Amino acid sequence: MKLRTTLAILSILSFVFIACETKIPINELTKAKDAIAQAESVDAEKYSPEELKIARDELAKAHDLIIKDEKPEDSVKNAEISYNKAMEAFNRSAVLYAADALKKADDAIAAADAVYAEKLSADNYTQARDFYNSANEKFEAKEYVLSHSLAEEAYRRAVKAREESVDNKYQLQAKIDEVNSILAKVEKYEYTDYAADKYKVAREKAGQAEEEYNKDSLKAGFEFVEIAKINADEAYKLTMEGVAAEKIKEAEKSVSEAEGSNGASVAEEDLAAAKEAVDNAKKMKENGNYEESITYSNEAIRLSNSVIEEGKNAEIAARVRSQAEKDAAEKAAKEGKGSGKGKYVSEDENYWYYKVRTWEKSEECLSKIAEKYYKNAKRWKPIQKANAGLIKDPDLIRPGWIIKIPKIKK
Repeated sequence: MKLRTTLAILSILSFVFIACETKIPINELTKAKDAIAQAESVDAEKYSPEELKIARDELAKAHDLIIKDEKPEDSVKNAEISYNKAMEAFNRSAVLYAADALKKADDAIAAADAVYAEKLSADNYTQARDFYNSANEKFEAKEYVLSHSLAEEAYRRAVKAREESVDNKYQLQAKIDEVNSILAKVEKYEYTDYAADKYKVAREKAGQAEEEYNKDSLKAGFEFVEIAKINADEAYKLTMEGVAAEKIKEAEKSVSEAEGSNGASVAEEDLAAAKEAVDNAKKMKENGNYEESITYSNEAIRLSNSVIEEGKNAEIAARVRSQAEKDAAEKAAKEGKGSGKGKYVSEDENYWYYKVRTWEKSEECLSKIAEKYYKNAKRWKPIQKANAGLIKDPDLIRPGWIIKIPKIKK
């Protein structure tokens, strides 16, 4: 305040003294005043307070000498001292002023780097780095004021980069979720037989990525999750490849057993479908479609078991028919109605015998069979009851089964 007042007085008095033809050191005073302003612009109050104070005091003395004593030559000396101290304050402060700005920018860039701004806020992060590099170049060239200005801009860009990166941290969570999803698929199978180590690393790194996410340490989080993803993918491939191969072997064994069973002749369609499913399982495995391969292998196993079961049912039905024929022949012999040998019959005293046809062609079901024999589709329950050992689910009857149809006594 004192300096500003002095300068204001100086401006007024200069005209008075000029009018009185008194020599005033206007240039020296102005030069000192500008040097002080320059020192203040680089925060000399903080970095070089003693020199700045002397510069201000000497300038004030220079003014006082003119006003009170009218000694321009002494005023010049004080103005020169003021100028020299102000420049000393400027030169000392400018270096520290720029250096602190660079340090602040460097810290801000490091903070942005920690949240992976290079990826999550690429534009702001790149600009911050560019401004920072330019600020360093100007610092080396001793252009400290410009260096400070560039460093401040680098700081502002780095702060924006960090803020934007934190806003985009959900991208890390998405990657963590992806890894966990892969591992969840692996866990459905005996992964310990195929990829125990890979699974362990993936699970551990995914956990570490989650911890870093919660601390906003996103760069470290992304580094952990990338390692987790690589190991999770490998664990999945090794596990699924191994399981698919074992399933194909199991399916081939089941098909072989089905081919050697009685069902091969009574369930040809199912057997052909089982063989086709094995071929598809092999193709899917070769193409890396492991889950589809396993599905086809399981279908081949199911169809093969069905073929074997149908063979067993046909064998049971054959024995039933044989017994029925024998009983009928014996009855006829007793009644004197034949030679006793009998012939093939599709019924006996208590039952009709019916072979279930392919559902796709005939749409077989108990209600349709009841309609055929009883003229009433709702009377399917007696059929199920008569075949309780075979028909566990009234909605599921298989082609080739020989089922008994009770004759309703009138």
